[in-house]
Amino acid sequence: MSIAQKYKELEKYLHKDDAEKINKIFSEILKETFDLVNKKIESKGTFDINDPEEAAAVRAMFEYMLELWNDGEIEEAKEVGYDMAYLVNDPKIKEMFSMYVLGMLDKLDIDTFFEKYVDDSKAYKDMFLAEFNDDIDELVIKHKKQFQEEFSKDAK
Repeated sequence: MSIAQKYKELEKYLHKDDAEKINKIFSEILKETFDLVNKKIESKGTFDINDPEEAAAVRAMFEYMLELWNDGEIEEAKEVGYDMAYLVNDPKIKEMFSMYVLGMLDKLDIDTFFEKYVDDSKAYKDMFLAEFNDDIDELVIKHKKQFQEEFSKDAK
């Protein structure tokens, strides 16, 4: 079953509030996604956000990054953000991952970041919270140098 199909299955269980089944399916999604990420890295390829399977993989990495951040695993979450900013071919998604990394660089907890900077009134491509209010500019200015240094180190 493809990653995109597994997400459809997962969404059915979200409405049933079956945590055990949800976690099992999401673990399967992540396993397949990690395999795909590794293939992209090895082939020096990028994710095509217009391909449903690849968009689902990017979604999985986005959700995984947020989960890591929420669990306090900031360094790991930042690495996912940097990797995905490098591995996607869509400028809006690149920017999205970068903005979330800026929130981590500012040592914000995920809830504060969402409250202060994320416009959650609409989702890009129906799955990504990629709209930010103008206040995000303060984080861009404040952390630009650190972001560039860490991103370029990560891209090597």
